[in-house]
Amino acid sequence: MVTETRSGPGVGQPRISAAPGDLEIVQRFVNTLDIESGTDELDSPAGLTGWLAGRGLMAPAGPGDVPVSPSFLKTAVALREALRGVLSSHVPAPGTPDGAQAHAAAAELRKAAGTLRIRIEVGDDGRVAPVPAGAGAVAALTRILLIIAAADAAGTWSRLKACSASDCRWAFYDRSPTRSGCWCSMRICGSRSKSRAYRRRAAAGGPQALRIET
Repeated sequence: MVTETRSGPGVGQPRISAAPGDLEIVQRFVNTLDIESGTDELDSPAGLTGWLAGRGLMAPAGPGDVPVSPSFLKTAVALREALRGVLSSHVPAPGTPDGAQAHAAAAELRKAAGTLRIRIEVGDDGRVAPVPAGAGAVAALTRILLIIAAADAAGTWSRLKACSASDCRWAFYDRSPTRSGCWCSMRICGSRSKSRAYRRRAAAGGPQALRIET
């Protein structure tokens, strides 16, 4: 299995399954923010440009190119966080009505993607394909959405999830047969969650407080 190593102060180096094919680009885009360590690869227009170019989504900025504006950086960050919301909806929160979490996440993604456009390209061989309508960083973000569309058609999109731990929310690819994974690392986030649940039961008292977590 191909894995991704998460790094960051105090994280403990969990091994996280990488998404297949180009979907890994979407996973890494969401993971440009490390909530636990407080680091953000998209902390400036130059950071966004460098990240997109480094993933082959756009050409490196040249001397005559128009730089990414601070307002477009906000667009990119809003898209990233909207995607995190959708990935969180792939692991429904306990007590959330069916569909409510997904609908709210989709609304945020719709808003964030509102300025991005595609066009239909017809090749010399007659093949028809959607492509970004634009150039530079705008086209790069549009490519991210097209990757998601392809993954949805392939049945892999719903396996890309955000960790249920509120202090993590790291994007991971769920390879479990039942698609029931909810933590990026059972060893770290899963263990923390179980420990917190045990402490809550212990504080509440009662027979359930004596149950030992395994």
